[in-house]
Amino acid sequence: MLFAEETIDPQLVSPGVVGFVATILVTIATVLLLIDMVRRMRRVNMRAEINKKLDAEQAADTSAAESK
Repeated sequence: MLFAEETIDPQLVSPGVVGFVATILVTIATVLLLIDMVRRMRRVNMRAEINKKLDAEQAADTSAAESK
C-alpha cells in the first residue's frame, strides 16, 4: 500500500491563477464572438427583408406598367 500513503500536493495539480485567467479570457472571447455573430445575423436578416420588399415593389411596378 505504498500508493495510499502518498499525498498529492494541491499546488501541483490545480490550474491556479493562470488557469483561472485563461478560462476567463476564453469566456470573454466567446461572449464577444457570440454578440458579433448575432449582430451580423440580424444585419443579414434585415437586408434580406428589405430586398424582399424591394423585389415585391418592383414586381408590382412592372405588372402595373405592363397592364397599361
